[in-house]
Amino acid sequence: MGTQGDRIFEITAERGFPDPWLSFGDSLCDEAALSTELTRAIVKARKEPAEESRAEAARVFEAKEANLRRCVGILDQVLSDYDDTGMWSVLDERASRLDVQDVLETWGRTQALHPFPVVLKSLEFNWGYMKEHGVRAFYEMTRGYVTRLQENTERWQRAWNSEIATGVVDRITSIECDLASIEAPMHCDVCKKTITALLYLDG
Repeated sequence: MGTQGDRIFEITAERGFPDPWLSFGDSLCDEAALSTELTRAIVKARKEPAEESRAEAARVFEAKEANLRRCVGILDQVLSDYDDTGMWSVLDERASRLDVQDVLETWGRTQALHPFPVVLKSLEFNWGYMKEHGVRAFYEMTRGYVTRLQENTERWQRAWNSEIATGVVDRITSIECDLASIEAPMHCDVCKKTITALLYLDG
């Protein structure tokens, strides 16, 4: 075991994660970071309900929304570019040859710190979905997921606006929306690991 995984790791060590997938993964890590920043800004604005603290929460909401728009733009561009170049059929063929357990074994050397290794589970799901439905279908699904993250942020914004207007603290919406956002890297940062295995399979 480890043959495909070790080779993919060697090439990744030489070349790094390729764009646009690196940028997409990094942006979805930012989604979680911005969510944490937003939670802290809202907590501060509750404790210190001044114009300045509320303006800071508004700024982070805007940054979070802009970051998700960037993610949508990256995915839409890739979907279009790969349609034009025929790259999806190349990736489908490689996905059919990918030895998932072999590559998971390589990742498992460093990513199995927790009894439920979320990164490994996400990678396994991603490759399984690609094998069953096709690589393009996986990224169409991912596009829908990012749309739901946008809807999650909009829901949070509405709840915060209502809280400001009524003075009634809504902690549960903040908890729910923050949890949904901080999960994003476990899927979309993992995406760059998922696609890199296919891009570098024959390297």
